[in-house]
Amino acid sequence: MVTTMDIPRTFLTTLVTHLPYAGDGGLAPSDDLAALGLDSMGVVQLLTDLEETYGLDLPDELITEETFETVGSLWRAVGGVLPAERFADA
Repeated sequence: MVTTMDIPRTFLTTLVTHLPYAGDGGLAPSDDLAALGLDSMGVVQLLTDLEETYGLDLPDELITEETFETVGSLWRAVGGVLPAERFADA
Protein backbone atom coordinates (compact mmCIF):
# COMPACT_ATOMS: atom_id res chain seq x y z
CA MET A 1 0.00 0.00 0.00
CA VAL A 2 1.32 3.44 -0.97
CA THR A 3 1.24 6.14 1.70
CA THR A 4 1.66 9.88 1.30
CA MET A 5 5.12 9.53 2.83
CA ASP A 6 6.08 7.17 -0.02
CA ILE A 7 5.26 9.69 -2.74
CA PRO A 8 8.06 12.17 -3.45
CA ARG A 9 7.41 15.89 -3.33
CA THR A 10 8.70 16.34 -6.90
CA PHE A 11 6.03 13.97 -8.17
CA LEU A 12 3.26 15.67 -6.17
CA THR A 13 4.40 19.13 -7.29
CA THR A 14 4.32 18.05 -10.93
CA LEU A 15 0.97 16.32 -10.51
CA VAL A 16 -0.87 19.11 -8.71
CA THR A 17 -0.29 21.56 -11.58
CA HIS A 18 -2.59 19.34 -13.68
CA LEU A 19 -5.36 19.06 -11.08
CA PRO A 20 -7.57 22.17 -11.13
CA TYR A 21 -9.69 20.96 -8.18
CA ALA A 22 -6.84 19.80 -5.92
CA GLY A 23 -6.92 22.81 -3.61
CA ASP A 24 -4.27 23.43 -0.98
CA GLY A 25 -5.00 20.51 1.32
CA GLY A 26 -2.43 18.17 -0.16
CA LEU A 27 -2.95 14.92 -1.98
CA ALA A 28 -3.58 11.42 -0.64
CA PRO A 29 -2.70 8.24 -2.54
CA SER A 30 -6.40 7.33 -2.77
CA ASP A 31 -7.43 10.66 -4.31
CA ASP A 32 -9.30 10.18 -7.59
CA LEU A 33 -7.52 12.06 -10.38
CA ALA A 34 -10.65 12.54 -12.51
CA ALA A 35 -12.51 14.02 -9.53
CA LEU A 36 -9.61 16.45 -9.09
CA GLY A 37 -10.08 17.62 -12.69
CA LEU A 38 -7.68 15.45 -14.70
CA ASP A 39 -9.23 14.93 -18.12
CA SER A 40 -7.91 13.21 -21.26
CA MET A 41 -6.00 16.29 -22.45
CA GLY A 42 -4.60 16.70 -18.94
CA VAL A 43 -3.39 13.09 -18.99
CA VAL A 44 -1.37 13.78 -22.14
CA GLN A 45 0.13 16.95 -20.67
CA LEU A 46 0.83 15.28 -17.32
CA LEU A 47 2.47 12.32 -19.01
CA THR A 48 4.74 14.68 -20.97
CA ASP A 49 5.66 16.59 -17.81
CA LEU A 50 6.40 13.41 -15.85
CA GLU A 51 8.54 12.02 -18.65
CA GLU A 52 10.50 15.28 -18.82
CA THR A 53 10.81 15.60 -15.04
CA TYR A 54 12.12 12.07 -14.58
CA GLY A 55 13.81 11.54 -17.96
CA LEU A 56 11.81 8.42 -18.70
CA ASP A 57 9.35 6.99 -21.17
CA LEU A 58 6.39 5.37 -19.49
CA PRO A 59 5.82 2.06 -21.30
CA ASP A 60 2.66 1.91 -23.41
CA GLU A 61 1.29 -0.99 -21.33
CA LEU A 62 1.23 1.31 -18.28
CA ILE A 63 -0.77 4.04 -20.01
CA THR A 64 -4.16 2.78 -18.90
CA GLU A 65 -7.23 4.08 -17.11
CA GLU A 66 -6.14 2.17 -14.01
CA THR A 67 -2.74 3.90 -13.97
CA PHE A 68 -4.36 7.35 -14.09
CA GLU A 69 -7.15 6.49 -11.64
CA THR A 70 -5.61 7.69 -8.36
CA VAL A 71 -2.55 9.56 -7.10
CA GLY A 72 -1.18 6.29 -5.71
CA SER A 73 -1.76 4.21 -8.86
CA LEU A 74 0.01 6.81 -10.96
CA TRP A 75 2.97 6.97 -8.56
CA ARG A 76 3.23 3.15 -8.52
CA ALA A 77 3.50 3.19 -12.32
CA VAL A 78 6.05 6.04 -12.46
CA GLY A 79 8.05 4.86 -9.45
CA GLY A 80 8.08 1.33 -10.85
CA VAL A 81 9.99 2.35 -13.96
CA LEU A 82 12.46 4.75 -12.35
CA PRO A 83 16.02 3.48 -12.01
CA ALA A 84 17.07 3.14 -8.36
CA GLU A 85 19.36 6.19 -8.51
CA ARG A 86 16.58 8.39 -9.96
CA PHE A 87 14.08 7.07 -7.41
CA ALA A 88 16.25 8.38 -4.58
CA ASP A 89 15.99 11.88 -6.09
CA ALA A 90 12.34 11.56 -7.08
